Amino acid sequence: MSKIAIVDDSKEQRESLRIALMLWLKRKGSTLEVIDIFPFKTYEEYYPWIIEEEVSVLILDERLHNTSEEDLEAVAYRGNDLVIKIRERFKDIPIFTVSAHIGDDELQARFSEFEYIISRDNFDEKYVDILIRSSQRYLIENQKELSEFDDLTKKVAIGQANQNDTEKLKALQLKLNIPFMNDLKDRQDWLEEYDKQISDLEGIKNILLEKTRK
Repeated sequence: MSKIAIVDDSKEQRESLRIALMLWLKRKGSTLEVIDIFPFKTYEEYYPWIIEEEVSVLILDERLHNTSEEDLEAVAYRGNDLVIKIRERFKDIPIFTVSAHIGDDELQARFSEFEYIISRDNFDEKYVDILIRSSQRYLIENQKELSEFDDLTKKVAIGQANQNDTEKLKALQLKLNIPFMNDLKDRQDWLEEYDKQISDLEGIKNILLEKTRK
């Protein structure tokens, strides 16, 4: 199930936003779920989490470094730092910031990295349609790229790929977080590796297709 994920060091603020979003999404008949988390200690922890939780929209607070929570220490980065790191792995994932500090100079300097920068006081139901459309667009785009990856892999496997196909396949591998196959020695290696990956790839495609129908 696709999710909107809220990252905020304030438990009260993120839980309040999660509850409000859940109510608005229910009114609109959306199947999107909403989760919230305290910021991870390291950037690297976000990458598998986004995949495992099927996150299709991220909402970040700007001042993620202000507060600790129980046994979790305050992190050493802000929302505008986190967006850059996430874009390195998930170039097109929709990322919003909802913050009481939208005038922050560092945040404004990275304005283009976000879908929207929204004042916490102004966040209301009109933004929910934007979140839903952003999620749908992201899922559809990923499904198309998985199909293209499938087609290119088949071309390589049967020896019909040119250099442009191979370069494009590598770019898709990076974007979709699919393991590289740079060390494969010959076409037989490609065929064996393709057989290993194809069932998982088809499963991912089917899941995304089902989501885009909802």
